[in-house]
Amino acid sequence: MGVSPSLADFADSIFGLSGRGLAKGMIWQFVTYQFVHAGFFHLLVNMLGLWFAGNILERIFGARRFVIFYLLCGIAGGLLQVALSPGPAMVVGASGSVCGLVAAFSTMFPQMPVTALIFFVIPVRMRAMWLGIIVAGVSLFLILTGWFGDIGNAAHLGGAIAGFGLVKYNRRQERFY
Repeated sequence: MGVSPSLADFADSIFGLSGRGLAKGMIWQFVTYQFVHAGFFHLLVNMLGLWFAGNILERIFGARRFVIFYLLCGIAGGLLQVALSPGPAMVVGASGSVCGLVAAFSTMFPQMPVTALIFFVIPVRMRAMWLGIIVAGVSLFLILTGWFGDIGNAAHLGGAIAGFGLVKYNRRQERFY
């Protein structure tokens, strides 16, 4: 049994991130949009990314710091998305947070060999550093070209920048989140 379209639209308008919602003072959307998804496949892809990078990072950071890190990456992604797409369009999903985790992982373990699945089928071996560069580079490319404009590409890039920056900052401070 699915959720009725009108109920789903209402929930998205309250919990999804949009310029319209922010204009109404709904600043919680910077956090809640990370937990709303546009269907099962969207959720599945994000959870696979969370499992891949989050599994190791949560052990390093500890549960509390991991959650803070995750949310900060998502908030940064939401901020960039709203800054670059200030209209009424809505963004939902954990992709910004997950891109932040992937960028953090690739920054912390740049030489670690990983296998990425292109189109979820074609295995490609690479160093983790390249995975982070590809995630950020593809997001930037899609922002600049406007391709797949209905996807929160700026949220992906913003999350990746935050993940990279938080790791670099905390390394310089000789602490981890």
